[in-house]
Amino acid sequence: MSVWAGESIYNQVGRLLPPNRAVKFTINLSTARIDKSLVEEGLLPSGKTFYYLTVLRVGNGVWSFKQVLPNNSTITYSSDELRDGYLMERRYVDILFNNVAQTGVTGPTFLIEWNE
Repeated sequence: MSVWAGESIYNQVGRLLPPNRAVKFTINLSTARIDKSLVEEGLLPSGKTFYYLTVLRVGNGVWSFKQVLPNNSTITYSSDELRDGYLMERRYVDILFNNVAQTGVTGPTFLIEWNE
């Protein structure tokens, strides 16, 4: 059994538990953001540890984000590094989003999943 911060994401036989909570959203790129917390923006719930991020649609705008890991380190991805359907399995506590204001573009759509 794997235990992290008092939370087990594995069942008794070591299989990963499926998530029981999720949120799907599309980022509107018409407003500029610099390291804007998606928790503070209300797109993600506060005080949670997230386990999965799926890029359902990259869109055609230019953007990047930083996943904030539990130790407050970050890992950065840009829109040109990802593709539709890209799945990340990693513990993280927030996403810091970056984009210049853009009109006439399609923003990215994400599916974020976690266990409660």
